[in-house]
Amino acid sequence: MRADQQRRSRNLEQLIAVAIPLALLALAYALWAISDRLLWIGPFDRAAFGWIFVIPIWWLAPGVAGLAWSRMPASTPRVAALIVGGIVAAVSGILLAHSITFANCAPVVSWTDNLPASLAIGVAIGAGPAIGALAAASVARRRTGAWRVVAAIGTGGVIGVVGFFGALMTAVFFFPPLLCAPIPQ
Repeated sequence: MRADQQRRSRNLEQLIAVAIPLALLALAYALWAISDRLLWIGPFDRAAFGWIFVIPIWWLAPGVAGLAWSRMPASTPRVAALIVGGIVAAVSGILLAHSITFANCAPVVSWTDNLPASLAIGVAIGAGPAIGALAAASVARRRTGAWRVVAAIGTGGVIGVVGFFGALMTAVFFFPPLLCAPIPQ
């Protein structure tokens, strides 16, 4: 009976470890989607809102995940990173493929036409939070006290920034037509 309880406890910890970064990333996406449709939120236009709220929440996710993952056995964070990175890659790749279909300058018949390239970009998007969280967990394991939190959040954030721009460069590589000017009406 005791071993069964320990296994359930470990499974719950693993579920929470995956849910924490996914919840923060989903919050960032939801805030972006809301600001993109409203155009203005209070005194902020959608660009300012994105840089003040959305991007920092996205960059906070790896550090927070790393703090949660730092208390787990060594192999568990790698599995959690694969799950988080895979979910982010799949969701962002599919959303990107679907959104490119409606771009003015991309001659596409179906959203699945761009799915392979979009999934490659999704992998680049998912790699940032996954690798950032692994690095933050490693840093958090070696620190104590308040510096543990600062070091984990900072490490995850820096890798998140690098991952963000890496995903942006991957998108430019795979979809240079999206850099075109809008078609005149």
